[in-house]
Amino acid sequence: MSDFDIKDRTATRYDSSEGETSGETERHSIQAYVSDMLALERHIEVPLGRQLQMGDTARFGDAQTVIAEIKRLTDAHVTELERLLEQTGGSAASPVKSAWSSLLGMGAAAIDSVRKTKVSKSLRDDYTALSLATISYTMLYTTAVGMGDTPTAMLAQRHLSDYARLVMQIAQVIPSIVLLELQADGETIATGAPETIRRQIQEVWRSQSAAQQ
Repeated sequence: MSDFDIKDRTATRYDSSEGETSGETERHSIQAYVSDMLALERHIEVPLGRQLQMGDTARFGDAQTVIAEIKRLTDAHVTELERLLEQTGGSAASPVKSAWSSLLGMGAAAIDSVRKTKVSKSLRDDYTALSLATISYTMLYTTAVGMGDTPTAMLAQRHLSDYARLVMQIAQVIPSIVLLELQADGETIATGAPETIRRQIQEVWRSQSAAQQ
């Protein structure tokens, strides 16, 4: 970590017995956060394979590329979080009982399989899930830095960077996919619409970024 001076701490297995030290309490807090992130990542990965298998997805190279990259990173994130949780003596949260089950919906995959899903809607859902993951990783990173847990902070920062990049990538490709789907449905698209939309959306983000500086 270049911006913070984080002290390494030896991983401590949490035990709820009496005599618990402050360090053990902090370790349990980190374990709980990591367990929640693992549950969230497992929720995110559920519909991705199905999205890649949809015939419509193969028609849009940009969408297929983005979804495949989300799937690759989500799988990698799950593996890393499982390893971290094992190293710190924690246990994974139940996907059914996790807080994400009500927010993202345990039935999301089932709904995805029966509805007539448009590729743009799949990307919209992925964007929503990744946005939730980015803010959650921001919170995990902040907690880990505050508690001096370097390995967890580094993992959270790395995963946050992965998903921040993909959120931006989805935002870049989705206008053209929406327009292509409209054309496939027989709609007439205004001449120059793709370029105009892309330019104006980019200007919105640029202006808001500048306003925050």
